[in-house]
Amino acid sequence: MMRRGLFFCLIGGLFGVLGCALKKMPEGDLVSVEFSRYGTMARPEFDGHVEQDSTGAFVLTAMKETYGPLFEKKVDTDVMKHFRQIIEEEKMYNYKESYKPSLDVLDGWGWSFTARFSDGSSISSHGSNAGPRDNGLARIWDYMQELVQDGVQVEFLDEE
Repeated sequence: MMRRGLFFCLIGGLFGVLGCALKKMPEGDLVSVEFSRYGTMARPEFDGHVEQDSTGAFVLTAMKETYGPLFEKKVDTDVMKHFRQIIEEEKMYNYKESYKPSLDVLDGWGWSFTARFSDGSSISSHGSNAGPRDNGLARIWDYMQELVQDGVQVEFLDEE
């Protein structure tokens, strides 16, 4: 009986390792990408997303600065290819679904990332006070901010 339990444990562990190793970059074209980062304020520290509008054009909506208003800019398919390249280079398709620290943290920061592809696949990950160790999220954030610098403001915040 003990051998049978050990056997199932080993097989389960093997499937667990293989399941992680089988993740690969989706094959379809990137059709949308979203990244948000939250601090201690109710409003996102950064919010950005690129998706197709009703005409099929890609539109980036993002903040130029921390806690700032949203700006919008049309982008071309080369921009989407560059986002896809970042995702592939940083192996963001290997991200866990959720990240959190081993200790309870009651205040801090959080983030979410989603990428959708033309083949119907998607990558979705989020975290609270923890994240992946690579540079993928920072590169996505930086690229969105770079692109939106000459965008048109579409959100106007109340002066306080």
